Amino acid sequence: MLKALLILALCLPLSVAAGQNQPAEQFGIEHLMEYLGMVPGDISFRSDYTEPDSFRLQVVSDLMTRPLDMIAFSTEVKNGHINGQPEIMARYLFKQAARTGQAYRDRAYRADAAELQGSYNLFYNDMTFNQILTRAAAYIDVIIPRSAEKSLAFVTSDQRRFLRDQFKQLLVISESEEFLSVAAADSLEKLENSYCEQFAAFGHRINKDPVIDAGVECLREILMELNTLRAMLKSGAVSAEKIVEGTGYLPGGADLDAYLGKQTGWKVGGPGNDYYNGDYKFIFDFGGDDIYDLSYDPSDPHGVIIIDLSGNDVYRALSDFALGSGCFSVGLLLDFEGDDTYDARSFGLGSGYFGLGILYDAAGNDHYDGDTHVQGAGTFGIGLLIDEGGRDIYNAALYSQGFGFSEGVGVVYDLAGSDSYYAGGKYKAVIHYDDHYESNSQGCGYGIRPYLSGGIGALIDLKGHDNYHSDMITQGAGFWWALGMVYDSSGNDRYTSFQYAQGSGTHMALGILVDGHGDDVYFGKGLMQGCGHDYACGLILDRSGSDTYTAFDLSQGAGSANGAGLLIDNGGDDLYSVRRTANTRGYGNPRRDFGSIGLFIDLGGTDQYHGGGQDNFYWRSDSKWGGGMDIELHPPDTTGSKM
Repeated sequence: MLKALLILALCLPLSVAAGQNQPAEQFGIEHLMEYLGMVPGDISFRSDYTEPDSFRLQVVSDLMTRPLDMIAFSTEVKNGHINGQPEIMARYLFKQAARTGQAYRDRAYRADAAELQGSYNLFYNDMTFNQILTRAAAYIDVIIPRSAEKSLAFVTSDQRRFLRDQFKQLLVISESEEFLSVAAADSLEKLENSYCEQFAAFGHRINKDPVIDAGVECLREILMELNTLRAMLKSGAVSAEKIVEGTGYLPGGADLDAYLGKQTGWKVGGPGNDYYNGDYKFIFDFGGDDIYDLSYDPSDPHGVIIIDLSGNDVYRALSDFALGSGCFSVGLLLDFEGDDTYDARSFGLGSGYFGLGILYDAAGNDHYDGDTHVQGAGTFGIGLLIDEGGRDIYNAALYSQGFGFSEGVGVVYDLAGSDSYYAGGKYKAVIHYDDHYESNSQGCGYGIRPYLSGGIGALIDLKGHDNYHSDMITQGAGFWWALGMVYDSSGNDRYTSFQYAQGSGTHMALGILVDGHGDDVYFGKGLMQGCGHDYACGLILDRSGSDTYTAFDLSQGAGSANGAGLLIDNGGDDLYSVRRTANTRGYGNPRRDFGSIGLFIDLGGTDQYHGGGQDNFYWRSDSKWGGGMDIELHPPDTTGSKM
């Protein structure tokens, strides 16, 4: 039962004045915690609560000691991209992927002049286009494979096969698992635990940095030449038709592998409609409504660069690890115009699996479909999907839409358009429920306790009225030494999930959801909307708009098992509904002696409460460290005066 105290009229002006020179949420946290006899520094977790493994990221370790800094860090990530320059965000994410205590970041293989000397004859007449092909050849033939070898230099051939086959199974679920007997499910769990133990014995020898660095530099250098070519094409200084014609003549019996752009695994398409089928290393297409049916063999890893300048294109994966996938290598897919369709299997659409995978789409209303570890997903690498315009649809089943596994960073960055995100609906969450599905997506950082610390997963959306729908562990959720985040800057958005969602941290982890502007709807069951469970912190921050929050239990500013949960709403006429009042809205349960922290903060508007709480009130909850407040930080002008 909540014990409510009416706001003292003399205190409010002091509070308002104090809040003028700092962000509203910072003032709200400090003010409520002072009322409850705490300070912000009390929200902190020591690293010695658990035995450390070798795979923790420095960013996650730092934020675990200062969880409230998640607000500033999420803003930094949101500001990390510059339009038309995806290499900027890729380089920024590389910086965030450092292991705890890693003082030195290794770089890509440095090829000498002899290795990079042209070994191809020129077929195409345009110098700028040949420069693009030459850059790509240097990276695909020399720098990327040598960098990948550098990353795995201390890993045996048997261990590499283990990464390709067994370790991958930790990220794959079969629909048949829903029907396993108890004994069979237990056996499968033991097998997966054995995979974790095997990997932990040698995984620290993997150095992901060289291959990621090679991919970022490849992207940067190719884009410099590519932007020049695109400007020339736009101005009419050159034409795609003339470039594709090339020399127009090859000697009889000529070996195509000796000609730049004609070698095996390479293809150049003109401005018409083209069809590509197979496992390619390089494709450059000047335009047209093209169809790509692409595959990739992880037993023969290699770099992949696909560049399409325009057209309504269809990209279809014939295997896993295709379409913007870096599997033990680098995969880049760059599409600059058109309403495109991307249909992947698993490990694609901006997937880094012991490598770097980037999908960059500059414009158009696009449709992204995939299964597992897709749409901005990273495992011992970086997976990045950037979409700079259009009304887009994202559909996936699992570990997707901004997902970071061990030593991985996965990000979706969508700049504009009213978009739809759906994750789940395929793999049943049989351990917990018969009628819900695993998602682990939409800004999810995930690890496997106690073996493998997780990574960083982020979903950033800047404009549009967006819909987010998922089920379990999603929408700014972290699990086991990981960080999950969602940052939506504007629009009237709808967030629907079931559990462990919407700013949720579970088992030594961090989760945050920040929404900047708009009248938003948040809906779900529990352990969400600012919930931290088991030495974890979950935070939801809505900066403006008239919002609706609905949950069942352990939500809306709830701390459990020494966790900390915060809900902060800076303004607007909001509606809050919960089913259970005993563990919501500023609740911290008394587990393990020193308890938990739950903070509920509303800083403006005329608000409605169903199930505890009240407009213009402070309250303490019947818990260890929990309470809430609803105040007017910036009261409306009621004098009726006109300026």
